[in-house]
Amino acid sequence: MQAQDDWHLEKDKDQIQVYSRGIPGSKRQELKVECILPGTLNQLVALLTDIANYQNVIYKTKSAYIIKRISESELLYYVSTEVPWPVNDRDMTVRMTFAQDPATRTLNIRAVGVPDLVASKPGTVRIADWLAIWQVKPLANRRMQVTYTARIDPGGEIPAWVNNTTGIMGAYQSFSLIRKSLSLPRYQGKTFAFLTP
Repeated sequence: MQAQDDWHLEKDKDQIQVYSRGIPGSKRQELKVECILPGTLNQLVALLTDIANYQNVIYKTKSAYIIKRISESELLYYVSTEVPWPVNDRDMTVRMTFAQDPATRTLNIRAVGVPDLVASKPGTVRIADWLAIWQVKPLANRRMQVTYTARIDPGGEIPAWVNNTTGIMGAYQSFSLIRKSLSLPRYQGKTFAFLTP
């Protein structure tokens, strides 16, 4: 297990901090984002489960759709991501689960790559490994404190520096888009049975 202080601050802008650290035995990096987002847990869950709208709220999403909604707190989805030429676009299938700690009200979100749910599209490389974990603490005045960590192996041939640089920019841009999108009318007034108000 790595020490907590192994994280290196890569970007600090608009109250979004993006950190990275090396993964032992790999040229890849793990990313961490810390930020305060406006809104409620219900709004965030509404946004994250609105897979069809990922093209507007998750940076460089080319297409996304739900494969299966298992329950209100678990779903499987497909997403493809645009990658700059000459690297091929990437895609993946993901199992996302939501669980709230009743004592602290902290929302834990886990997104894990499940490689073989659907076939990869021609000209697209399947992401070999993906794990993202969100810890979201509700704050006063309709705000949330978010800690997000992600580890990815993009599969195929892609220079590590391209992957790492793209990851840092993508994390920052995605959280910037999420922050702006939480106030959209489509995410207002939604409630989820697994969330305590």
